[in-house]
Amino acid sequence: MKLPTWIKGLGLLRHAELVRELSQECVRLAVIDGIRQAFPTCKVKSGVVLIGYSAELLQMGSNVTVSEGTVLAFGDDQNGYGKLNIANNTWLGQYNNIRMGGGDIAIGAGCLISQFCTLVASGHGTDRNLPIQNQAPPQDRRGIRLGDDVWLGAGVTITPGVEIETGAIIGAGSVVTKNVPEYEIWGGVPAKKIADRR
Repeated sequence: MKLPTWIKGLGLLRHAELVRELSQECVRLAVIDGIRQAFPTCKVKSGVVLIGYSAELLQMGSNVTVSEGTVLAFGDDQNGYGKLNIANNTWLGQYNNIRMGGGDIAIGAGCLISQFCTLVASGHGTDRNLPIQNQAPPQDRRGIRLGDDVWLGAGVTITPGVEIETGAIIGAGSVVTKNVPEYEIWGGVPAKKIADRR
């Protein structure tokens, strides 16, 4: 005789680690559901990973999409917390890494953030007399701001303190270490201007 699936599932409850993981997943999904309720016109996929999240740290306009596998890391007690503000009609693709950690990130309206992009709003100090992991983020290079209508190609990295002005395009795989003027196209490692939008 074949046992029903739900009875087999009950047998798995004897595994404490599995029960703990299922409980954590239920809590995570409840938090994502709370974000969906707070921003009802936005699409936040179930596979979004939240680190250091609290409601006051996230603001989204209407019709924002945050795709599967994207990490939203707001910070921790050691490095501080930062806010994420995403304006209307912006799309964040799959598996992006958005890390505030002591700096704020503002993403304008109508932006396209392709897959596997990394935006890091703060880093660590580099004093040779202290371990890097014990150093606070430098005060002079924090935060990231993207203007409206910005397109980041797949795999772009944006470093702390960078501002990318309205209408700029960053080519796939680029590492942006300085500010990008409006309507310019940049690419490379480190990124530099390669063209203007026409």
